[in-house]
Amino acid sequence: MKNKLVADILNRVADILEFQDVEFKPQAYRKVALAVESLTEDIADVYNRGELENIPGVGKHIAEKVSEIIEKGKSGYYEKLKKEVPIDLESLGEIPFLGIKKIQVLYQKLGVKTVADLEKALQDHKVRELPGFGEKTEMVLLKGIEVIRTRPRRFLYAQVVLIVNDVLQRLGKSSLVKRVEVAGSFRRGKETVGDLDFLVISSSPSKVMDLFVTLPGVVEVLSKGTTKSSVRLENGLSIDLRVVGEKEFGSAMNYFIGNKEHNVALRKFALSKGYTLSEYGLFTVKKKRWIAGRTENEIYDKLGMNYIEPELRENRGEIAVALKRTLPSLVAKKDIRGVFHNHSTWSDGNDSLLAMAQKAEQMGFEFVSFNDHYGHIGITNPLNEKRLVNYLAEIEIVRKKVGIRVFSGVEIDIFKDGTLPLSRAKLRALDVVVASVHVGLSMSENEMTKRVCTAMENYPIHILGHPMDRILNVREPLSLRLDDVFDTARRNNVFLEINAAPQRMDLSGMEIKSARDKGCLFALSTDAHDVRGLEAYSYGVLSARRGWLEKKDVLNCWNLKKIEKRFWKS
Repeated sequence: MKNKLVADILNRVADILEFQDVEFKPQAYRKVALAVESLTEDIADVYNRGELENIPGVGKHIAEKVSEIIEKGKSGYYEKLKKEVPIDLESLGEIPFLGIKKIQVLYQKLGVKTVADLEKALQDHKVRELPGFGEKTEMVLLKGIEVIRTRPRRFLYAQVVLIVNDVLQRLGKSSLVKRVEVAGSFRRGKETVGDLDFLVISSSPSKVMDLFVTLPGVVEVLSKGTTKSSVRLENGLSIDLRVVGEKEFGSAMNYFIGNKEHNVALRKFALSKGYTLSEYGLFTVKKKRWIAGRTENEIYDKLGMNYIEPELRENRGEIAVALKRTLPSLVAKKDIRGVFHNHSTWSDGNDSLLAMAQKAEQMGFEFVSFNDHYGHIGITNPLNEKRLVNYLAEIEIVRKKVGIRVFSGVEIDIFKDGTLPLSRAKLRALDVVVASVHVGLSMSENEMTKRVCTAMENYPIHILGHPMDRILNVREPLSLRLDDVFDTARRNNVFLEINAAPQRMDLSGMEIKSARDKGCLFALSTDAHDVRGLEAYSYGVLSARRGWLEKKDVLNCWNLKKIEKRFWKS
């Protein structure tokens, strides 16, 4: 699976080109990198079919470079570019809130070439003297260096889903395997994954282990036993496989899906009922008699509680609610009728309004909303008042060419003082207004909270976009008093966005549950920049489920009449 490798190299190429002040090319490489990250299949399969140029933004020259990465695992063009710059852009670029333009200034003014150089300059308080930096930026960058040093290596959920499906398919088709399932944090739908856990039922465990350690992509066998083995893939991801008996499969699934805190709490409850619970089954304490373990359902049933969905097993009150048999009926993919917050070629998207709307219709959606960027936020080709008129006119044309509801709208930036760059009257003329923070990300908690709440209190906003503005494994979330933000959203009838873009998955499940408990409602958005991005809505469903949401909590599950009534009311 080379999707991550290809995207990483393309992004690094873009960084070097931007550092060299090359025009246009950096954006082109980043667009392709984003498209590759959004693929729902292995890019090697796309390459083998000769369809690389079908990926949005990929022309002949980039296709050649991608082909080389797939074939050789590296890029000669990237290696050549690295020799042209005298600094470690790759490491410096990992520091949150340190963009290429700032790296340029640090190199030109202070000779910063490495993270160590930067740390010394920060400690000597030389950075604060530079234009556009200051004492606050010094503190943010020092914190950023600490973050990258202490942050454990984790993979985006979307980066491993293809690997999971491949392992399930390869093991599942073997005559040696009666059943195979994935467990761990992946099964709970966590936004990032440290490793993968698989469980298998087989009467030939040693032969299954032989098959497992020779799967495509395995570069190192970390351990190999008769019932348990571990391997490392070429991208650094570790995978564990355990073979268990049919009688203990359910208890093993229960043990390896729940997080540590959930498992401890469940074992304590079992003890209070006279049972011991482990990966081997549910037993009586006194006589060690086996009670249950073949399925997870029978374990929960014997303990007198509802079955707890995997996404909820994180010890956030689910056991107590399960005992009352009042767990929520979680939202599912089939409940999603359409998606909000999508971009087209009118701003920084790769596909036209019509292509995006047609794809949404092909997917069986009843509606789609377009929210191209409005204002001056540093992205390519944002809408302004003049272009907005033509944009809305094209949406009207698209509406006549598809059989689904097409909502008009923008994604508008929230300025530092909480104002928006478009009048209230013109915002009210739009179907769906998504307001987001894109710049000035290092404001204090008080300042950022005031900024976001002021916007929601004073403008006709329908959806607060990617509320934490995090980029997983890259950028830390905004500093916000979330209780205040959630209260303000609820009072002003603003839906909180569940951004399904793989690199965002924002809000997190825990944050969604906190907002739900305060009475907030939610809108699931794909933040898609091409037709493939629309398929990422499933990641938003995972987040919603981790946040205990039901259909009634999610705008996308409502019927069109109810959605339109709510928007007009807002």
